[in-house]
Amino acid sequence: HLMSKTIIVKGYDITKQVLHGLTPEQYISLMEYQNFKCFLSGNEFKYNPEKQKFIDVNGKAPPIDHDHHTGNIRGILSEKVNWLERQWELGSYGILSKPSELTEYQKNPPAIKLFGEIKYK
Repeated sequence: HLMSKTIIVKGYDITKQVLHGLTPEQYISLMEYQNFKCFLSGNEFKYNPEKQKFIDVNGKAPPIDHDHHTGNIRGILSEKVNWLERQWELGSYGILSKPSELTEYQKNPPAIKLFGEIKYK
């Protein structure tokens, strides 16, 4: 079987983190930029050494959010906020007003501020 290479950045072993096109260094930089929190909800992401990844309040790896039209990575959101954000794109909420924070995030995503355009893989 293939041995997976250990990935350690700034003391975090993120060997099992799914990066979706970000380098390990970019992933940690984005986490730091977001203060290890969901960019929109402020929910904290904690590092879990046993799982070799960051996890959100639900114990799951926080999703790397991307724009489904451009394919560009936008930021790291908690699972529920990422789901909410996707539902606005799909029009699930009808005439309900989209939160201004969500519109602002979509216009000026943290990942694009930091790195420019990186395609989600």
